[in-house]
Amino acid sequence: MFERKSNKPQSPDHSPAATTTSEQPAVTKPTTPAKRPQGVTAVIGSKVKVNGDIMSSEDLLVEGEVTGTITLSDNELVVGTSGRVQANISAKTVRIEGEVKGDIDGSERVVICASGNVQGNVSSPRVMLEDGGRFKGSIDMGGSKPAAAAKPAPSPASEVHSIDKAG
Repeated sequence: MFERKSNKPQSPDHSPAATTTSEQPAVTKPTTPAKRPQGVTAVIGSKVKVNGDIMSSEDLLVEGEVTGTITLSDNELVVGTSGRVQANISAKTVRIEGEVKGDIDGSERVVICASGNVQGNVSSPRVMLEDGGRFKGSIDMGGSKPAAAAKPAPSPASEVHSIDKAG
């Protein structure tokens, strides 16, 4: 009887039980990457140079050099600390940690970080310039879309809106 009892505890201690336990975490790991495609970020590496137009329906991180135009209608563009961009940019959210020479249109917001350097015009309803960030150009926070909507309306109404914004 004692031998049978001692055999029973040995069976659960064998590797089949450990294999079952290790298989469960293996199933959990692929689930984590399955969540990643929802927030996919494309990357242009620090040793990559791109000449041309970039259009993407994913978020984009630029650590290399881009010359041309960048269009991310519903996504975020981050120009990393080693990123060098000579392009006009249009994106939902733009975050500049590196260098940009060109106009920036952020439909939601534009952030120029402390390490960022921008030479160009910025148009966005929300613009943030962190302490230490460098900027040379103009900022339009009026938004081009509301102005276009105001143009079909009578011009005195649009003038009243501009007076209200200034006041």
